[in-house]
Amino acid sequence: MTRKFVDREYELSLLEESWSKGDRLIIVYGRRRVGKTELLKRFMRDKPSIYYLCSLRKLPYNLKRFSSKVSKFLGIPEVTFSSFQDAFRALSGKRALVIIDEFGYLLRDDPGVLSDFQEVVDEILDSVTLVLCGSSVSMMESQVLDVKSPLYGRADRYLRVGPFKLKQLVEWFPGSSSEDLFKVYAVTGGVAKYLEFFSGVKVDEEVERNFFDPTSFLYMDALNLLSEELRDYTTYVQVLEAISLGYNRVTEIANYAFLQPKDVHFYLKVLSSLGIVRRIVPVLKPKRYRRGIYEIVDNYFDFWFGFVAPFQSEIESGFLEPVKENFRAKFPAYLGRVLEREIRGSIRELLPFRVRESGKWWHKDLEIDVVAYGDDIAFIEVKWSRITLREARRILDKLVERSEAVKFRGERYYGLVAREVEGKEELRGEGFLVYELDDLL
Repeated sequence: MTRKFVDREYELSLLEESWSKGDRLIIVYGRRRVGKTELLKRFMRDKPSIYYLCSLRKLPYNLKRFSSKVSKFLGIPEVTFSSFQDAFRALSGKRALVIIDEFGYLLRDDPGVLSDFQEVVDEILDSVTLVLCGSSVSMMESQVLDVKSPLYGRADRYLRVGPFKLKQLVEWFPGSSSEDLFKVYAVTGGVAKYLEFFSGVKVDEEVERNFFDPTSFLYMDALNLLSEELRDYTTYVQVLEAISLGYNRVTEIANYAFLQPKDVHFYLKVLSSLGIVRRIVPVLKPKRYRRGIYEIVDNYFDFWFGFVAPFQSEIESGFLEPVKENFRAKFPAYLGRVLEREIRGSIRELLPFRVRESGKWWHKDLEIDVVAYGDDIAFIEVKWSRITLREARRILDKLVERSEAVKFRGERYYGLVAREVEGKEELRGEGFLVYELDDLL
């Protein structure tokens, strides 16, 4: 389902500012499918421009095709330049926007091309604005952005394009309920390409159709992405499976993945750099006592490893009943986990004081979903359910009791986030922070 270009005003404004200033080099990167190409094509509008999408082939092949684009732009008979430097020399004196998409494909064939582009930036570019765009985050960060890279420090702007936020899905799916919007967000993470497979209506059925069919894009893309980013991705799959199953400490992950604990850190660091996993530690505890745990924070991968990976044999053999039964039984709990994670990330927008730090808190057998503090402190409980007034009071009473274990000087706030809360206004009148799903959109 193809949709109109949605809500990239901030990114577009940054790119337009760079163009108006005459910046020479812009680096744009981000995970695949988030909509970088559509953003750049919108940026190209009404500008003298060259757009070149690299091919995963030898450098001479790409140089020949890029030369053809340059020749056409200049209005000259087609010529194959001997180097990228010569191609940009031909553009000297011309005000132009040149976008080279999937720049990582050039690096895979010949990492030395970075030195060629260093010369282009340092010695050749004058009135040309060059945009280098890449989808392999690990390659862009390790080879283009790294301090040892020939291009290090030469870009006038670095733009990492991320998935859409929860609030932005309102524009994607006008008329959809907040519950359906959140469900779409919980399984796609706001990735533009994935959103195209949903209408925002009867989302549970759409999830089953899109994830539990071995020929579907969303079924196949998780392993495709890992194989594109990582040379030997099988160990990473085992690490992600471990975390998905609840083995979220280093020793537990190591035992599940048949690794030494000291080796697990490498895999977790790579997955963290890709934005797939994150280490979380309890807030308000001295660092020496902060024993961290790991969670999958990319919603698409979190859902895939929780609901698809354990049932690949059944899905590919067409035996879908146990797959769907598991999904229908456990999806609400999964949505609650995603909602908690979302609140941890957006709590600053909901509180009446400036937040310095926020996160999860736990100590021994006590746990609080979200704790945020600055000069004051807030304790928040998160539930994926419709809560009666009586239930809400019980939850808040228990929250107040648990929070007594947290030592903090300052005013204390107590809150509840749920799909729906009966008596919300009454509870707010009593000083509680109460939010429903609609309040997040």
